[in-house]
Amino acid sequence: MAKVYVHTDIEGIAGYVFFMNTGQSMENVAHLQRMNHLLTQEVKAACTAALDWGADEVWVNDSHGFCYNILFEELPKQCQIMHGRPGCFDAWLSCFDGSVDALVSIGMHAMAGTPHAVCPHSRWHINGTLALSEATMAAALAGYHRVPCVCVSGDDQICREVNDKIPACETVVVKWGIAAQNARSLMPAAACERIYRGVTAGLQRAADIPPYVIPGPYRLNISDRDPEVTIFPEDIAGDDLWETVHRALNSTTYGHYGQDAIDDRSYRWPA
Repeated sequence: MAKVYVHTDIEGIAGYVFFMNTGQSMENVAHLQRMNHLLTQEVKAACTAALDWGADEVWVNDSHGFCYNILFEELPKQCQIMHGRPGCFDAWLSCFDGSVDALVSIGMHAMAGTPHAVCPHSRWHINGTLALSEATMAAALAGYHRVPCVCVSGDDQICREVNDKIPACETVVVKWGIAAQNARSLMPAAACERIYRGVTAGLQRAADIPPYVIPGPYRLNISDRDPEVTIFPEDIAGDDLWETVHRALNSTTYGHYGQDAIDDRSYRWPA
């Protein structure tokens, strides 16, 4: 049985150009619903491509913000979705293991400090010399299980980074950054068509796309908006990438990965 894992974010979808304002005004609610619909359509295009390629199962990881964004009732019935309280999953790539045949990442954004990228944020600093976005860290975690990342969609800057690190990976540009919160974007229908073709091409070449493997040992740190400011006063060190990444995540205020506890914190709409 073939299993395709679809990892998702939202800042990289066609039409998304600025971070959500905090608050629950009707304007914000309408904008949120609109962006979630656009995200869902791009994810649906990727899932449909995977199923048409021959996947028996498609697992979708709803991984943006409060992790309850995708209108999952609109996805093909063969899909399964991981969603729920952010930071409380078993792992960042929830339920991911060596039984997965290929990783696809939809709606990806560039790392913090990337010029002319749309909503750039989050940068993993590895061993003092390597910088990873969320997209390439997801690829590295898949590579830990020797699973290839076969297709990534987002703006031109994240696609450039992915191709620099994983040249064989299919990338799908759905918008071109003008400034940090401006872009020239495809229309949603055109973006979905490109994603369908890109995912299909990546899966067809999966055997020729090597897993993205970063050799250890590891020293990790994370930046959010400013790439020069790291979260931890000292790097998180370890020999096992999966364990070290999740120990780093659990050192943040939002990290409860691998724990089975009820999180009673109130949760604001994402900024």
